[in-house]
Amino acid sequence: MLPAITRLQQGIRDALLPVLLAIAGQLSLTMLTTSVVVLDYLSHAWFLAIVTVWVFVFRQRFPVGRLTRQSLRGWFGPWIIVGGLNLIIALQGSRLAVHHAVIAWLVFEGIVVGPVEEWLFRGVVQTTLNRVIGGAGLFGRIRWGTIVATLTFGLVHLANLSHQSLSVTLQQVIFATLTGLALGHYYDRTQNLWGAAILHNIIDFTSILVPLLMVR
Repeated sequence: MLPAITRLQQGIRDALLPVLLAIAGQLSLTMLTTSVVVLDYLSHAWFLAIVTVWVFVFRQRFPVGRLTRQSLRGWFGPWIIVGGLNLIIALQGSRLAVHHAVIAWLVFEGIVVGPVEEWLFRGVVQTTLNRVIGGAGLFGRIRWGTIVATLTFGLVHLANLSHQSLSVTLQQVIFATLTGLALGHYYDRTQNLWGAAILHNIIDFTSILVPLLMVR
């Protein structure tokens, strides 16, 4: 059996290395295209490749859960509350100009982004950190590994500086951190990654669709 310090070092390595690879890949891809939609698709294909290697090569395992009503019961509240708050924020957002890539972007935000990012950040990173970081966590409820994974998830959005302003990017970092904390906490409670992926899709999809519908 590995000593505690060795397990901690190994756990941190297994959790943070995929994040570093995700950031490096995302930054590298910004040099290949100026299209935000194409960049999103390519970067998330890279994220999915990382998850695939960690699961099938390094044998990382994490709870996924089932796509059934009973299994997702614990997510009904977060879907309504967090999704509703995001809808209110989206209604206050700037209008989105219609262009030829809108459909591709909506498909991405409504189907692709949630499962890929949740498998990477909640599945691989958060689960690994929670296995090696002990303690009751913040307020005795939110585990420390979940908090570290959430902060990492939020900071990854700094890569968006490649195609948008600092103020907009910082808003995204803060919003991603807050919503990521809710996603991570309820994933810990329910052990159902599908619920997190669906809520993630709801948040991102409405953030794009609502301003689009407001265009006159």
